[in-house]
Amino acid sequence: MMKILDDEKFIRHVESLIDPKEVSYLYFYQNFKRLLPRSLFKKLLNKTSKKTPYMGFVIEPYCLFLFFKLKNIEKAKSLLPERYELKKSRIFADEQPEYYLGMGVFNTRASTFLGSRLESYLIAEDKETGHPSWIFLDILSNTIIYIPAIGVADRNSKNAIYTTSSKGDILLDFKEDITDRQLILTGNITNGKMRSLDQPLWVIGNTSIGHIKKYSEKNDDPFAVIFDPAEVEKALDIPIEDIHLKFNTLFPDLAEPELCKAICFPFAQHYIADSPGRRTYVKDINDMVENYNKIANMKEIKTFSTRNIKIMLLIGISLFMVIFISIFILLIINL
Repeated sequence: MMKILDDEKFIRHVESLIDPKEVSYLYFYQNFKRLLPRSLFKKLLNKTSKKTPYMGFVIEPYCLFLFFKLKNIEKAKSLLPERYELKKSRIFADEQPEYYLGMGVFNTRASTFLGSRLESYLIAEDKETGHPSWIFLDILSNTIIYIPAIGVADRNSKNAIYTTSSKGDILLDFKEDITDRQLILTGNITNGKMRSLDQPLWVIGNTSIGHIKKYSEKNDDPFAVIFDPAEVEKALDIPIEDIHLKFNTLFPDLAEPELCKAICFPFAQHYIADSPGRRTYVKDINDMVENYNKIANMKEIKTFSTRNIKIMLLIGISLFMVIFISIFILLIINL
């Protein structure tokens, strides 16, 4: 396998792409998105993506992945776009494949959001490339969310907690505001043992990330994240008896209620993702490393900017004021 040449440069690029000021602006402008048609707001994001094709994000230490065995295979298949086929997968390198529903729970900093997320996935195969693929089934978050069929959506979970203690305890509590769907979990990670992960799933799968039909567009090509494969080479295998699932109403008709695997990454992970509407095709692990080295050697990478959104909102507000003042003047004249 090709070697990573300079991980420090790559990490510095990722960190430089995360500008809390721009994230704050996006939060603010998100409140005014109703002044613009949804299609126009999405076009603005796509225009911005052309100038800033990369988005940086950092998953903070102790990211947790939970896996449940699927029990309704036919329903899971029906959720997938035509491009994908449900696939049995290995989580660790030395085990038999199964059909899984996976959940990734983490605190993150990114070019466009800061906060906590609980992402749920199906694992499929992209029939066009043969790549294993993580398919977004659901996202619960206390920060803004990007969904291809919708664009930038508001947070959906005011209650979104994932944290750890000095004793290795974990506390997880996510509740969707509208539906009251909820996952509550406590546990301890100190007995976890580092174990090798299945590299096709964890490396190549992360270069082929899609969405279920509900959240997809007709031309919803998968997007990729670029990262050091060593960051998903191993993870802590947490004994199931050390995890206490107190409440779970997320997908009762899709997966078994019992947790079958829990893994934890006890270090930060640095990723560069494709901006909305962009696609970096990665054919294998060597190609991933080649893309990683290419990005690391860039002198400068432009970060996400809300400038275009700001201009369009100002134009929209200005037009509204002109119309309002014109109507007011006409009313005064006619009195």
